[in-house]
Amino acid sequence: MVDILISGGPVMIPLGLLSLVALAIIIERLWVLRRANFLQSSTVQTLSGLLASDKFQGAIDFCRRHPGPFTDLVTALVENRHAPYEELKEILEDTGRLQLMGLQRGLPALATIVAGAPLLGLLGTVIGMIKIFSVVATAGSGITEQLSSGISQALITTATGLVIAIPALFTHSYLEARALSILSEIEAQILDFLHLVREHERDEDEDCLLYTSDAADDEYNVYVSVVGVC
Repeated sequence: MVDILISGGPVMIPLGLLSLVALAIIIERLWVLRRANFLQSSTVQTLSGLLASDKFQGAIDFCRRHPGPFTDLVTALVENRHAPYEELKEILEDTGRLQLMGLQRGLPALATIVAGAPLLGLLGTVIGMIKIFSVVATAGSGITEQLSSGISQALITTATGLVIAIPALFTHSYLEARALSILSEIEAQILDFLHLVREHERDEDEDCLLYTSDAADDEYNVYVSVVGVC
């Protein structure tokens, strides 16, 4: 097996490096994109309790102690809770795009390997074929066996490129879909938190209006009393 790979020529060296890089990216992303790593039930419950009890600073402090895509979005939500709805929505969307880029880190490089490995393998085959036909032109006919052997060796690089690219292609699609799925689950939880925060804002507004109304009534009563005395 080693002899066959060596017979592929110098192009096998970059192909081998590409295979190692692709394997490293796949293992790292599979480890990082564990769903439990982002939406731990204990984290969700803790933040739900803090937001439900209007302890917003406590929620921010908790998120800063546990950085990640989910807690970063919660921080953006809580820090901008007084912003108008459309502005808050835009802030959350921008933060979500940044978090998606983090979840998909390394996947553009993996996509490049998927596209480049077969082309590099084809280049090795073309170079091998050029060498073979130059030998045929020099030696003439009567070397059919050597020609067949040379062609088989030249095709090794193409086969190697495809062996690298095909698994990497399917893994890339899986990892990309996994990242989008995780972000969708995070956004669904953020939407629930948004309702909690907005409910608190409505309660604050109602209390403020009630206080203003009571204050106005008190001022009116004082005015009536003064006028009555006069």
